[in-house]
Amino acid sequence: MLLFVSGAAPSPSPSLSTKTLWSRDLLFHLAGLLTASVGIVLWATGFALSIGLAITYFGLIVALGTLLGCRWFARVERRRAAIVLGAPIAERYRPLQDARWTTRLYALIGDSTTWRDFAWTGLVGVVGMTLSSLAIGLWGAVLGLVTLPAWFWALPAGAEFGLFNIDTLALALVAAVAGIALAPLVGSIVRGLTVTEIAFMRWLLAPGREPAAPAADVAAADAPPPVALAPPRALHASFTLLIAVVVLLIWAMTGLGYFWPVWVWLGLAITVALRVVAERGWQARHDPVQAFRVKAELSGVIAAICWVIWALSGAGYVWPLWPMLGMATALGLRGLFVFRHRLPWIREQQLAERVDVLTRTRQGALDVQAAELRRIERDLHDGAQARLVALTMQLGRAEERVADQPELAALLRGAREDAGLAIAELRDLARGIAPPILADRGLAAAIEALGRRSAIAVTVEADPDQRPLPVVETAAYFVVAEALTNVAKHGGGAAARVRVQRVADDLVIEIADDGPGGADPDGGGLTGLRHRVEALDGTLTVTSPPGGGTTIRAQLPCGP
Repeated sequence: MLLFVSGAAPSPSPSLSTKTLWSRDLLFHLAGLLTASVGIVLWATGFALSIGLAITYFGLIVALGTLLGCRWFARVERRRAAIVLGAPIAERYRPLQDARWTTRLYALIGDSTTWRDFAWTGLVGVVGMTLSSLAIGLWGAVLGLVTLPAWFWALPAGAEFGLFNIDTLALALVAAVAGIALAPLVGSIVRGLTVTEIAFMRWLLAPGREPAAPAADVAAADAPPPVALAPPRALHASFTLLIAVVVLLIWAMTGLGYFWPVWVWLGLAITVALRVVAERGWQARHDPVQAFRVKAELSGVIAAICWVIWALSGAGYVWPLWPMLGMATALGLRGLFVFRHRLPWIREQQLAERVDVLTRTRQGALDVQAAELRRIERDLHDGAQARLVALTMQLGRAEERVADQPELAALLRGAREDAGLAIAELRDLARGIAPPILADRGLAAAIEALGRRSAIAVTVEADPDQRPLPVVETAAYFVVAEALTNVAKHGGGAAARVRVQRVADDLVIEIADDGPGGADPDGGGLTGLRHRVEALDGTLTVTSPPGGGTTIRAQLPCGP
C-alpha cells in the first residue's frame, strides 16, 4: 500500500533560547484557542447533521464533506505544530490520484488516517481548548501581577489575588516582583502543557513508523530545528525561587523579627548545589579524572555548608575543621590513586615497561621479517631458479639436435645464454634477499664466500661454531657485504680484513682496509648500514682518517 509523506519527522533540538521557547508556546496556544473553536464546531455540526440526515442521500454527502473538512482541519493542526517543532507533523494518506470518484471515495473512507483526523477534530475541543486556556490563563495571571502597580488604583477595593488584597503601591510592587519570580515556573508549566498537546497530536496525526520521504519532499529536511522541552533543572530552579520569595513574603507579613528564612534558603541552596554536582558526576562517571574533580567540588560544597551553618549558629567552637580534615584526607587518597601515573617513580616504571614491550614486539617483527625473507629466497631457489635451469638444459639438448641447421642452432644458443644470465641474476637477487649459504652453513661460511667473490683481496677471521640469532646473522652478513662493496669502489684496490667475534652478549664485526681513508660517516652507504644496525639496538662506528685506511665496527646484541 502506497503512502504519502509531506515532511520528515523532526527530532528534538535544544538550540533555542528560553524566551523564544516561551513566545512560541504562547503563540501555539493562542492559535490553539482559535483552531479548537473551529474544530469543535466543524466536528459537532458535521456529526449531528450526518446522523440526522442518515436516512437520506444528503446524510452521506454531509458525512463525506465532514471527513474532508476534518482532513483540512488536521492539515492546519499539523502546521500549527510547526510553531514549536520547527517542522510540520508528517502526513500519511493514501493517494487520491485515481480519476474515478468511486475509487477516491473508497480511498477516503478506507484510510485509517482519515478517521484519526476525525477523532482529533473532536478531541481538540477538549484537549486543545483545555490546555490552551490553562496556558493563556497562567501567562495572563503573570502579566497581571507584573503590571499591577499600573492599574491596581483603578479598583475601588483593590485587586484580590487569592487570599491577598492588594490596595497599596508597596504591595503592588511586591506582587510585581512575585510575578517576575513566577515567570520561569509558569514558562516551564506551559512548556509541559505544550509537550502534552504535541504528544496527543503526534499520537493521532502521525501514527506508526513513517516511510522515507520521496525526492520531492527532500526540502522538508531543511526545515528549522525543532524544539525540545526545557531541561528539568530550570523547573527545579523556578520552584526554588518561588519558595524563597514566598518564605520572604510570609516573614514580612508576620511581623518581621528573627530572620528565619535564611535557614530555608540554605536548604534550598543545598538542594540546587547537590543537583548540579550530581548531574556533573553522572556525566563524568566514565572518566576518573573528571569524577575526581566532581568529588572535589562536592567536598567544597559540603565544607561551605558547614561553615555557613557554623556562622548562622553563632560561631563558637570551630567544628567545621573536623569534617574538612576527613574530606581532605579521603580526597587526597583518591587523588593519589587517580593521578598515580603522574608520580615520578610510577612514571619511570611505566616507561621501562613500555620500552620492554616495544623491544619485544620489535624483535618479534624483525624475526618475522627475517623468516619471510628466507621463505622468499627458498621459493626463488626451488621455483623460478629450478625452472630456468630446466629450461637451459632443454635448450641445450635442442641445440644439439639441430646442429645441422646453423641458423636455428644459433637462435637456440642465444636463448640458452640468456637463460643462463637470468639464472645468474636470479641467484644474485636471492643472495641479496637471504643468501642460502647463510641459512645452511652459517655466518662464517657466508662471509668467506663473500670474500672469495669480492674483486679485492679479503682476509676473514670468524668462529664457525657460534651462530647468533637468524635476524642478527642476516644483519651482520649484509653489513660485511656492503662494506666490502664500498672498499672495492673507493679503496683503490686495497686489501680488506673482516673479523667476526663474540664479545660477551654482543656480536662484533670489524671491516678494515688499507685504502686512502677520509670516508664520510654521514654518506648514503654508511647511513644505510647504521640504520640496519640500529634497528637491532646495535651501534656502528666509522674510523677513517685521511691516508690511514677505514675501519667500520658494528656491535649487535645477540643475547646470551
